[in-house]
Amino acid sequence: MKIKRFTATNMQAGLKMISEALGPEAVILSNKRMGSGLEIVAGVDEQDYDQFSAELETETVSEVKQTTASGIIKAGSSLPLDVDSMAQLLGTMSNKNQQAFSGVSTSTSPLPKPKQAPRTSAQAAQLADEVTKQQARQVKPARTVSSNDDLKAFQMIRQEIDGLKDLLKEQTEQLAQPIGQVSPQYERLEARLQTMGFTSSVIGKLMAHHDREDSLDNNWRKLMGRLSSAIPAPLYEPTANGGVFAVNGPTGAGKTTTIAKLAAHAVKDFGMDAVAIISLDWFQVGGQDILKSVAQILNVDFFALSEGQSLAAKLSTLAAKKIVFIDTSGSKEAMRYWNKLISQEQLSREIQTMLVIPATMHPAALSQFIQSYTTAQFDSVILTKLDESASFGGVLEPVLKHRWPIWYCTDGQSIPQDIQMCEVKPLVQRLVKSLHGEKSTLRASASA
Repeated sequence: MKIKRFTATNMQAGLKMISEALGPEAVILSNKRMGSGLEIVAGVDEQDYDQFSAELETETVSEVKQTTASGIIKAGSSLPLDVDSMAQLLGTMSNKNQQAFSGVSTSTSPLPKPKQAPRTSAQAAQLADEVTKQQARQVKPARTVSSNDDLKAFQMIRQEIDGLKDLLKEQTEQLAQPIGQVSPQYERLEARLQTMGFTSSVIGKLMAHHDREDSLDNNWRKLMGRLSSAIPAPLYEPTANGGVFAVNGPTGAGKTTTIAKLAAHAVKDFGMDAVAIISLDWFQVGGQDILKSVAQILNVDFFALSEGQSLAAKLSTLAAKKIVFIDTSGSKEAMRYWNKLISQEQLSREIQTMLVIPATMHPAALSQFIQSYTTAQFDSVILTKLDESASFGGVLEPVLKHRWPIWYCTDGQSIPQDIQMCEVKPLVQRLVKSLHGEKSTLRASASA
């Protein structure tokens, strides 16, 4: 990837500079507010930049044709064109093309040897056209995929570029608040939200209705009110009616412990005979042993499936069960298997998917993990490890973006005590506690 740093007075000017320098496929990697404006770091895929450079060179050739070798003979001049000068100009342009297409193989066949007799402007333009077509036929792309590993690496890079493009679209929403008109109160509120872990895109949406004429405390109460209303939460126990629930999430998110807590509550509500646990985690050594031990303690049925066994067939044999929990792995191989599995229409209708998100996870890593799923349509979210991170606003971004309801929150390892149905107000209060230096703000948020 080609990366370049820009300094601009505002985002609009920065975007224009980036587009002119790197092309329309460029993406913003980071931006930082400075005293004189913005410092923006942008990047573009090498292939896209090469294509952009080639298009610039093509436009240059076109302008030369239209103006009859601009810089040697001015447009509209009736003076004859020196063929030697034309050949020199085309040779210079050829060198520039070769530099723009670094790594591109070109033919070394020489250009037609020019005669010494002077030519008219029309004849020179025709010569330029013929030479340009010949050069275009000689340039052949050298970017070929040599192996399956190279193809996979290229696809991964393209996914990252697409993700950066989405990030660029979200960052353009920040243009609603011009840099030169940001008030000290706005910056203070923005700093609080950053301390709580929220990303710039979420902050821009929350601050969209900032009232410059209102007080700091009132604006803060309104911010917390908007945040609370934007977080979906259940009104009743989500698993009260039973069903089949698959627990997805990254490695180390606490999926096994969460299933143990949910199964323990299900045994209390429905009885041991009404509960079953299925494990699909054969991708790591010992991945099914812990959950098997939990099932033995709870005295519920446990089934450890292997790759050759059918999940649909096993679920059909458990139709009499009131509630079934399915444990999955967070590895890449497991996610590819799950994508193939859930694409079956019967299973997609029968299974409700719950995404386990640890509060300690970095927002960028979480976004990349969610993109690994073919259809990122989760029925609910479970927030885990809330006791290990106070500033977990960043992991709420996919919840706010996709409107996924948060069913449960966990804040410890005790089974089954440390799991509760999500309540928005206590959850927001946990976030506010990260602002230890803002005592008045804490009191204001408690009543929000």
